[in-house]
Amino acid sequence: MKRFFIHGWSFSSQIWKRFYKKEDTLLDLPFHGENKEYSLENTLDRFSKEIFSLIEKQNSDVCLIGWSLGASVSVLVTLRKPKNLKKIVLVGFSPKFKDKKLGHNPVAVKAFMMALKVDFKDTIYTFRKTAAGDTFKNIPLPEKEGSIRLLNEFINLDLTKEIENIDIETILIHGKQDKIISPFGSIYANQHIKGSKLLLVDSHHAPFLTHADIFSKEISL
Repeated sequence: MKRFFIHGWSFSSQIWKRFYKKEDTLLDLPFHGENKEYSLENTLDRFSKEIFSLIEKQNSDVCLIGWSLGASVSVLVTLRKPKNLKKIVLVGFSPKFKDKKLGHNPVAVKAFMMALKVDFKDTIYTFRKTAAGDTFKNIPLPEKEGSIRLLNEFINLDLTKEIENIDIETILIHGKQDKIISPFGSIYANQHIKGSKLLLVDSHHAPFLTHADIFSKEISL
């Protein structure tokens, strides 16, 4: 089984480097990392279609691992039902980010979007520190206009009904102290994805960094 990794907003595929094996595929979100050139229209839909096609071309079963916005992309891919996708691991997932209980307070989200337009660099660095600490401050910044539009698509995404159609092995990992996405997002998903497994750990938004042993066990093939 091959593993595909999708990182969270504002970071890049470098976030997974401690878990990377040569047979893995690390994907950069649109406007991030090595994927800076991308369409501004229907970005999430377009990107999920591309990953679907990539998985369909594999000669082996696939496990898709997504963090935060990358977890939502993973769900969008899963709902397209690629024939050899057998397992998904969703880290810090919310089926509806713009929701005080399931994701983040809409008032704070609006303020964050305004701050990005005023001071993109410092706002991202503050966000990264809250999400994953200072370790990844040196990851190159995403492209400004595209990444803001991608984030806006994510903010307006609502998967609360669609996740009931997921019918493959699903692992949900979420930090109990997550300040970016409420752990109730994963709790809700666990209640609505049949047969899913939920792991709540003593961590913030990046439990794969603070609890690498637990994460490694769940993504081992």
